[in-house]
Amino acid sequence: MVQFVQSLENGPLDVIGDVHGEREALEALLEKLGYDEIGCHPAGRRLVFVGDLCDRGPDSPGTVRLVRCLVESGRAHAVAGNHELNLLRRERKHGNHWFFGVSSDAEFGDCLAVSEGEWDSILEFFRSLPLALERDDLRVVHAAWIDSAIDRCRGVDLPLDAAYQEFDATLRSRPVFRALEARHDEEVRRLGASLKDESTAPTATAIGPYDEFCQMANPIRVITSGVERATDKPFFAAGKWRFVHRIPWWREYDGGPPVLFGHYWRWWDPSVHPVLSKGEPQLFADDPVGPLMAEHHRAFCLDFSVGSRWKQRRSGHEPPYHGRLAAMRWPERELVYDDDAPRPLEPGL
Repeated sequence: MVQFVQSLENGPLDVIGDVHGEREALEALLEKLGYDEIGCHPAGRRLVFVGDLCDRGPDSPGTVRLVRCLVESGRAHAVAGNHELNLLRRERKHGNHWFFGVSSDAEFGDCLAVSEGEWDSILEFFRSLPLALERDDLRVVHAAWIDSAIDRCRGVDLPLDAAYQEFDATLRSRPVFRALEARHDEEVRRLGASLKDESTAPTATAIGPYDEFCQMANPIRVITSGVERATDKPFFAAGKWRFVHRIPWWREYDGGPPVLFGHYWRWWDPSVHPVLSKGEPQLFADDPVGPLMAEHHRAFCLDFSVGSRWKQRRSGHEPPYHGRLAAMRWPERELVYDDDAPRPLEPGL
C-alpha cells in the first residue's frame, strides 16, 4: 500500500510545477535543466513533480507516460494533485475530456485522447502517488501543507480514491453536515440557472458554508486543493458563481521546512491575470517573482499557469506564452522556465 507521506532522498533536486498536459513544455524544461532523454542528470540531480500532470493541454497521455517512466525508473518523485484525484474518482471536469475519449473540444481545441482500455494503467499510476514528500530541508505537496491534514493522512492504509471516499463518508455522517446539506440543496433549487448567469451575482447564504465544510473536513481535499473559506462576495469562475475563496495559507506558514507547491495559478507578469486567469482572485499580486526564491520564503508556489496556454493558442497568440512551466532548483532556490520571457498580449485578447 502507498504511504501518503513519503521521504525524499538527500541530494540536489529540480522541483517542477503543474504540467497540465503540456508535454512539449516539459521536454523543453528538462533539456534546459540538463537532463538527457531518459531523465538522467550529469550532476546526479533528481526530478520532483508537484502534481496536476494532466488536463487542458494537448498531450495529457504523453505527459503522464513520460512522468510515469521517470518515476518508475527511480529518476523522479511525484505527488498527486486534484486533477489526478478527479480522474481516480471518474469525475468529468474542466479540461479532462481527453481521459474520456474526447479528442476535440470547442473550448480547449484538439488534444490526444485515450480509450477506455487505457484507463486502468493511468489510474494505477495515479494510485501509486503519495500526497506529500518531506526531508529535513524541504517539503513538497500539491496545494497545501497543513499539519493537521497531513497528520490525518499519515498511516492511512487505503488506495487514494478509497481513502478519499472514507473521509468523505465520515464527514457526511456528521449531524452538522446533514443540516448544511438540507439548506444547500434548497438554495440550489431556488437559485437554479442564476448560479451560472454571469450577469448578476445571486444572493446565497447556504452554499458557501456547505462548500467550506466539505472542503475542510476532508484532509485529502485540503492537501490536493487547498484551504477554502466561505466568502461574502461571490465571484464568477470557470462558468459558475463561487461562494468560497482560496486562502493563501503560505503567508502564515512558518512551522517547519520550506514548502514547494503548485495548484494556484500565478503569473510571471501579474498584469495578464485579468485576461488569462480562470476568474479567480489574484493571490500573488504583492509577491513579485525574481530568478531566486528569497530566503525569507517559507513556502513558494511553482504553478506559473502553463495550463492557460490553450487560451493563447485559441486566440492565435504565438509563443513564447505568458503561461510558463517552471522548476525550482533545490537547494539553490533558482527558478528555471521552459522558455523565454513572454511577448506582450495582442490587443483584444
